[in-house]
Amino acid sequence: MLQSFYPDQNPYFNLLKWATLLLLPFALIFHFDSINQSAFLWLNHPANTVGGDALWVVLTNFGDGFFLFPLTMLLFVLKPKQQLSVILTMLVGAVLLNGGKAVIDSLRPAGELGSDMLNIIGPTVRKNSLPSGHTGTVFLMVGLVLAHFKGAIRWWILLFGALVAFSRIVVGAHWPQDLVWGIWVGILSTYIGCTLADNIGSGLKSRLFLLFLTAVCAVFLPFYDNGFQEYFPFLIYWQYALSALSLVLMLVTLFTLYKDYLEADLLVEGTLVNKLYKLVHRLVKFGLVGATGFVVDMGIYWLMSVALGIPHLVARGGSYWVAASWNWYWNRTFTFNHVVKSKKAPQWIKYLSMCMVSFLPNWGSYYLLTEFVPFFADFKMLAMIAGVLAGMMFNFTFASVFIFAAGRDAGVREG
Repeated sequence: MLQSFYPDQNPYFNLLKWATLLLLPFALIFHFDSINQSAFLWLNHPANTVGGDALWVVLTNFGDGFFLFPLTMLLFVLKPKQQLSVILTMLVGAVLLNGGKAVIDSLRPAGELGSDMLNIIGPTVRKNSLPSGHTGTVFLMVGLVLAHFKGAIRWWILLFGALVAFSRIVVGAHWPQDLVWGIWVGILSTYIGCTLADNIGSGLKSRLFLLFLTAVCAVFLPFYDNGFQEYFPFLIYWQYALSALSLVLMLVTLFTLYKDYLEADLLVEGTLVNKLYKLVHRLVKFGLVGATGFVVDMGIYWLMSVALGIPHLVARGGSYWVAASWNWYWNRTFTFNHVVKSKKAPQWIKYLSMCMVSFLPNWGSYYLLTEFVPFFADFKMLAMIAGVLAGMMFNFTFASVFIFAAGRDAGVREG
């Protein structure tokens, strides 16, 4: 594997070579503190930049991995052979950028000059200056595009990366020297990550991992706070948009995975894919029945408590058992119609007993999340949803194994 890093055997070496040659003069110039500070102060002055604060805030946030990942995924969602390169480049970049900040204890402009001398847009940061993490992060994407794309898109992405890097000076967060080293570390990470990926080979695991990261962005971006939201509340709308983009990319990724790995075996009896397909199909049907049961529950509760004037606790108990019985009937005739039917009365009693027990994972998940995870203490509705899902999965598993399994040994009807 080490031989693959040799210049004559590595297709990415030219990228690293040209980046080094182009950046070296700037690294030498900005090594002198007087030049580094003078250049920063001139570029940071509002009179020497175009565009309003909002423009530079949006640009600088695209150096944040949470903001940038959906755009990176957008570029590579239909390039499965390069998706391992994306993963390894991000991992190498995270190690080098964060490791560099930990080893090189350098002050940012606000820490060295004082915030009164600067034009600071957003939160004030004073430490961990070299290298620029935002610059390095965006140049991970730039490096990947330069390595794997052709045509004009390379230059547009390079321009985008340069503007994001420059925004770190505009918002008063980094010296010019920090940007130079951030760019170089980003390109170096691309060189290492892409070389390792070529040796390992991209496959299903890397695609599933990217799917997971995309799901993380879709779920958590609306709640993410990196300090800029306090000063620029409009950023939340960008986060909503990027979260929606992540959701779309998830669906595209799932479709490509289906076409590449599942379609051929989906309807072939006995294959693992076919068994999983049937399991998911039953789970969806189980969820649909549960949704109708919720409507029945609310309807009966309203009828008994409001229309008939029955005390609300009695009405709640009555509506619950009616809804549970509704769910049992439709799960028997719709969700699990592929198994041989057992006697109704004993099966109904077992189902209602299961509903009593399922309260524990439902309420227990809610309790544990809200009491021990600070995030869910502020977003209790998400904890409630998690509890409902936990209860649903318990019910589905219990019903599949113990309630609607009767007659399995005798034979299974095609449903």
